[in-house]
Amino acid sequence: MKTAFLSGLTTTSLLLVSCAAGDGETDGPNNEVTAAIDPAAAKTGPLAQMQGRWTSDEDAKNTILIDGSNFQNIVDGEPQDDAAIIFVDTCKTQVPDFEGKAFILRGKEKPVCYLLYSVSEEKLSYIHALRGRTFRFTRQK
Repeated sequence: MKTAFLSGLTTTSLLLVSCAAGDGETDGPNNEVTAAIDPAAAKTGPLAQMQGRWTSDEDAKNTILIDGSNFQNIVDGEPQDDAAIIFVDTCKTQVPDFEGKAFILRGKEKPVCYLLYSVSEEKLSYIHALRGRTFRFTRQK
């Protein structure tokens, strides 16, 4: 049991390191990520599973809305951030991959990369690549 737990920690740590390593890598003018947005990606893969409105498990006033390739953060009913969500192979290389498990939010001052931890019909969780913080949400009905 102890070996399995330590093995899981090692795997998680490696995933976080691989995502965090390239957090600052950009290749466009004004340090923008130049990955393309494919509207069809919202109909298949992880992005399709993330569609909808989600409420934070930590703060009920914090919700996110994912509609197509648009990611919007709403706090206490007021829209805060509106960003494009772009799935990539890893946070380090940031090659567009609509079936990938890492995603970038482009539209903020500096693009932020996250690692999709899990998504289901009811729950969504993702990890901030640089800080290692996990965000957990429940789908609104």
